[in-house]
Amino acid sequence: MSFKLTKKPSSKKKRPLKDNAQADILHKLGLEAYSTRQLDSASVSNINTWTLEDKQPLELKDLPNTFLRRLWLLSEDARSTCCQTQLDPFNEDGKQPEGKLGSSEEKTTNAINPLDLVTSVFMSADPFLQQEIAVRMTQCKFAVPLVLPNADPEKPSQFLLWPLRAVLGQWRSTNGRVQNGNLASTPLPIISCIKLGRCSVSKSQVLNYVLTGLKSSKNTFIHKGMDGGQVPRRLSNGLVELGWYLPTGDIDRDIYQAPFVISNLRGDASNHERCLKLLCQTSSALIIFCGDFKEKEKQLLESCKAMASKLILIDVYGTEGEENTTMEYSGQSLQECLWLPKESVLSGSTLSEEEVANKLCEILKSWVPDSLKPITLEAAAKLAFDIGLNVDESPVCKKAMATVEEILKGLDEGSVEFQQKQLPLQGHLWHRLAEIDKEESKLRKSEKDRWLGRLV
Repeated sequence: MSFKLTKKPSSKKKRPLKDNAQADILHKLGLEAYSTRQLDSASVSNINTWTLEDKQPLELKDLPNTFLRRLWLLSEDARSTCCQTQLDPFNEDGKQPEGKLGSSEEKTTNAINPLDLVTSVFMSADPFLQQEIAVRMTQCKFAVPLVLPNADPEKPSQFLLWPLRAVLGQWRSTNGRVQNGNLASTPLPIISCIKLGRCSVSKSQVLNYVLTGLKSSKNTFIHKGMDGGQVPRRLSNGLVELGWYLPTGDIDRDIYQAPFVISNLRGDASNHERCLKLLCQTSSALIIFCGDFKEKEKQLLESCKAMASKLILIDVYGTEGEENTTMEYSGQSLQECLWLPKESVLSGSTLSEEEVANKLCEILKSWVPDSLKPITLEAAAKLAFDIGLNVDESPVCKKAMATVEEILKGLDEGSVEFQQKQLPLQGHLWHRLAEIDKEESKLRKSEKDRWLGRLV
């Protein structure tokens, strides 16, 4: 398979990035040129699938190419950031000499978190390429970005609605009826998960267990246990991802009986208050992993309680190297401090990730589908705009969407009525015209036969 980034990027210009950690990641991945001119769909037009050979990337700059190539093949390893080891040709054993072994700090500097790779590719792509990437990521059961942090930390994040308009889902209810829907415009419950403070429990791994079960090896969300997951994130803090649960109708296989969405905010929510406010206002339920508990976190928790429809707090205080203890503030427990019911607070400091996931599954089973209010991502985009986030739908996207809606207007009335309005000549008039043409053809043939008879 061959793949090369196009040398003619999109004409949509952006300001060059400032010299910061975000710009450094884009430079290492070879994507700095696309910070001013976005990568477009023509960049992947020469992807071919004649061979399934998977060539390992040699260096970090090869990772965006490898990610897109693997993604177009729907590979489970598409998000991997492992590069081929460069062996010293002078060492017969294929090992680096002791004098050339790098420190762990150097290895971390020369490595990249898989989430930073996905974020950087989305930052560099235009909305139409983002849409193609999002479709293939959902086909691979990967989490898809919803809110993309800005490469310039001083600017607001971007709500990605346009890429999700192309994502279609199919699920089967308990009565066996198959349902299809555009996941951007279909009302579904959104269960959001955030973290406040430091904790060693992998929030994303817990969510993977909640979505796919403890026995599944599917990783919807990138987590610490994956290759490169331990590398500190430099670009993707503040990213909000979406993962969908769509039941199959098989009672033995399905964990839940109705579809829903899980959103995952990366990084400490106290550093991304706009995203936190958005999730509180749009979510049917909010799950909070609580680590350190100080005055700022207490105020944020109180505001979350006021805005969120349903709230679950998971107390993971004491899991970051300290003894297992229960979180307290001014001598009060978390439950007493926020006046929460007992069932809304889970003690996760003494539980494994699998046990925390089991407890969350039991709660969600009792909530889905009757106790959770659904919302569309289109409605969430309007709230995001009001909060101060950028919404990605440019005038070009809106014009294309308006054209599609105009063409499909009236289709919900029925295919027959739609055909009569949009293609009036293909109904009764077309049938009548065909009959007249047939009669004229018969008359011409009969006249020709009479004329030939006279000649004979």
